[in-house]
Amino acid sequence: MAKPKPTSKPIPEKDPKGFMRFYSLAFELVIMNVSLILGGFLADRYLQTSPLLILIGTLLAMAGTIWLLLKSLK
Repeated sequence: MAKPKPTSKPIPEKDPKGFMRFYSLAFELVIMNVSLILGGFLADRYLQTSPLLILIGTLLAMAGTIWLLLKSLK
């Protein structure tokens, strides 16, 4: 009679370097988005161009986020 196969899969070792890669990516995304949006807000306030520069900062933050995520997938 054949032995039954174990039903549970062995747990692979956790790679701490893999986690650090994602933590650094998240940190970069947060810093980039906050700096671009806050920079647009402060520039709008200083130059009194109400929604223009914050919208540009937001669009640049979205484009930068997409670019950084696509770059990290390679």
